[in-house]
Amino acid sequence: MSKQQQNKEDILREATALVNRIEIKFSEKTASKESVFVGFRRDGAISFFFGAEPVYQFNTRHEFRRGYCKGAMLKAAKGKISQLTRVREGGQLVLLSRDYSGKQTAEFLEEMKHALLVLYKGIKGGQWNILGAVVEAGTAEELLNRVADWLETHASEIQIADAPNVAG
Repeated sequence: MSKQQQNKEDILREATALVNRIEIKFSEKTASKESVFVGFRRDGAISFFFGAEPVYQFNTRHEFRRGYCKGAMLKAAKGKISQLTRVREGGQLVLLSRDYSGKQTAEFLEEMKHALLVLYKGIKGGQWNILGAVVEAGTAEELLNRVADWLETHASEIQIADAPNVAG
């Protein structure tokens, strides 16, 4: 079993804060070769994992709170995005923070919205297979419909949270 496959199985099994979670893979006809993992916390906050990255996590108000993109950790702070990068300085691991410019934020939001809307279209188009799911009540298909409903309602108007925690 490949390391990547093992990591995906681990997230489905071990992401217990995401009480309802599902992993899907799109059919051969679609552009994406990676599986997508989506999970809801008990309070309704949702997270999306497109392979190893990008990762988009939202708070209970459906605002972007943190994620990973292009090798960097991102977090929301006062309605802006900060990029956190780990670097070695003098034998210590240091976390450097840099705020995104307005242009970088707009570009990131557009990339995120595009990825989420492509996911929505793929789900609605029936071009997916369920690789695994953990569902508290109902079926995996009902959970996938819940994901599609969230995407339809929120993906086109995402805002940046004031804080990176799940409560916002």
